[in-house]
Amino acid sequence: MAEEKEVVYGQGFPTVVLVQEGYFDDLVEDIKYKGQLLARETKLSSAVISTVSMGFFTGFIIALLMMIGPFFIFKGGL
Repeated sequence: MAEEKEVVYGQGFPTVVLVQEGYFDDLVEDIKYKGQLLARETKLSSAVISTVSMGFFTGFIIALLMMIGPFFIFKGGL
């Protein structure tokens, strides 16, 4: 059997434990990427929501002109 060494604390130099930074770097990059995607999606949806009312109103006016316009052109009025 292997001999067991007695562990003595407080003497000598501590050993350096290497940290595996690759995992943390990948995790940080993944979080940054997801944050950028979320920011882009939020900006896009807020821009679409802010222009919905103007687009609906413009489309409604164009549809009315397309329905009522031919009466004015071909019949001379309502």
